Amino acid sequence: MAEVDEVRQEARRNTRARFEQWAKNPACDANTLSAVHNVRLDAAARKVGLSPSFGQSPFAIARGNRFEAGLFLENAARLRQALEAKGCLPPSSTGFVDLRLKMNGGQYVSSVDEGLRLTQEWLQRIACDPGTAESLVAAPMIKIPKGVILPEALLIIDAVTVTAADAMRPRVTVGEIKVFPDRGGHTEPQQLASARAQAGVYRHALELALQELGLADDMDIAADGFLVFTWPGSNSPSVRAGEDLTYQVIRAERGFQRLEEVAQSLVRTDDFAADNPALIQRVLDANTSYSEACLSFCDLAPRCHQHAADADDAIILGTDVKRLLGETHISRAIALLNGAVPFDDREQDLQRQLGLS
Repeated sequence: MAEVDEVRQEARRNTRARFEQWAKNPACDANTLSAVHNVRLDAAARKVGLSPSFGQSPFAIARGNRFEAGLFLENAARLRQALEAKGCLPPSSTGFVDLRLKMNGGQYVSSVDEGLRLTQEWLQRIACDPGTAESLVAAPMIKIPKGVILPEALLIIDAVTVTAADAMRPRVTVGEIKVFPDRGGHTEPQQLASARAQAGVYRHALELALQELGLADDMDIAADGFLVFTWPGSNSPSVRAGEDLTYQVIRAERGFQRLEEVAQSLVRTDDFAADNPALIQRVLDANTSYSEACLSFCDLAPRCHQHAADADDAIILGTDVKRLLGETHISRAIALLNGAVPFDDREQDLQRQLGLS
């Protein structure tokens, strides 16, 4: 029993899932509060009479674990081959460091503290001697030197590559691994956006960690990143190289400031309890920012969708329609479609975009 409790405690310390949740809709205060204070959205949903429906399928979890484990078999041979084919690594690259926790499929790292220590030692070594840098690293773990997630902000990056920035510095490129299929131009836009956002979060977090370690001038973090998806109908990797993360990093930096503000707003000793009724109520009372992304992860999405529908907000028709209509209500847009006289230049322009003038 003690061993089981220790494993559970180690799992709780990995706040990656909470960062992923936040990154899916960082504009929503309720989602931010939930992530920072580890308040389960399904618990909040039950309190307002909703039936939770977004718990991840055990089959999806199992497939994701199998896919990721397969990438790292035989010193990550399959992943390395795919990365070399897309130019993320040079041909015949060598060196692999496996920092995955044993509970996550690794072979050597037993605890979060050990993972943090080994990651720090690896970063310090390659900063001092780039010639010893392994080209591929699985699951480096970093602690963000800010109170952005309570009680501590720990992140495990799926994978990073290491190449030469110049003769004196290694270049580290962040990678994000997802099990969903890469369908080229038809890949689900929300899934793509979520993967890029998460990669941007991890890149910014790595920058903060290097600054804390005093290594920012000794290493180069690539402005782009790589995404690893699956080929449709298989567990073979499909790599998207050169994903520009500039915007995602800027958004992550701003988001971290907001996360820190939320984390500092409560100081009571019981604030870290995920089932704290006061925190659940605070999530329910917080401002929300509904988007179609919420439908993929948030158990409160039906409530927010209904609020948006009651407000006649175009967001219920999707992000693209909202971008087109802006603050114009759905009913007014329908009236304009039916030939209503525009009130101002903005409505006249909207009619033009709708092909009516």
